[in-house]
Amino acid sequence: MSGGPLARLRFMRDHFWTGSHVSAYLDRELSAEEAARLERHTAACPKCHELLETLRRTLAGLRGMGAGPAAPSDLADSVLERLRSGR
Repeated sequence: MSGGPLARLRFMRDHFWTGSHVSAYLDRELSAEEAARLERHTAACPKCHELLETLRRTLAGLRGMGAGPAAPSDLADSVLERLRSGR
């Protein structure tokens, strides 16, 4: 990141804002302007980009675990165990 103090302040403000809005972004709950703000920041910030990609992979994994009547009754416990073990 380059720029003066105002650019660094804006970057940090967007950094914290992105962390608290990334789930809403993935759920398509942000306005077009807010989504663009998050996309600009994640394009410039490796940490926020990784957060976004990690949440995308997590959601894809959860969707792949199944749902409905065929889903195991202990699905929540299974998800928590997988998250804790890093599998």
